[in-house]
Amino acid sequence: MILIEQVLRRDLVNAIRKKRPGKRIEDFLLHQDNAPAHRADSTVLDLDLLGLDRVVHAPYSPDLAPMDFKVFPTVKAELRGKKFENTSELTYATRSIVSSLDSMWYRDVFSEWVRRHKLCVKCRGEYFEKQ
Repeated sequence: MILIEQVLRRDLVNAIRKKRPGKRIEDFLLHQDNAPAHRADSTVLDLDLLGLDRVVHAPYSPDLAPMDFKVFPTVKAELRGKKFENTSELTYATRSIVSSLDSMWYRDVFSEWVRRHKLCVKCRGEYFEKQ
């Protein structure tokens, strides 16, 4: 188990370095929701050991996580009504959808992420209706 965790850590660091050459791991802020796997002591420890700082995510706020408010709905809409013979086909279809999203799409998601967080701050973290 320890070997797998070491490989995953190494792969994450390598992926970040490949995507953003010249940037230090310590300069990144990681935003993830409050899923149990993300809050697990082992996950938090791994992120601390890697030197990754985390953005605090308000509890019970899927409306603040890009995966929840944009990525999953986009992928689900594209996959709706399609049948797959096995998980490999589903995985391929999902990866194809995500790879087809262009930089403008991601830029828009980021802008929406910022807008939603500003609204959350404005409401002092209290619940608010869609706006």
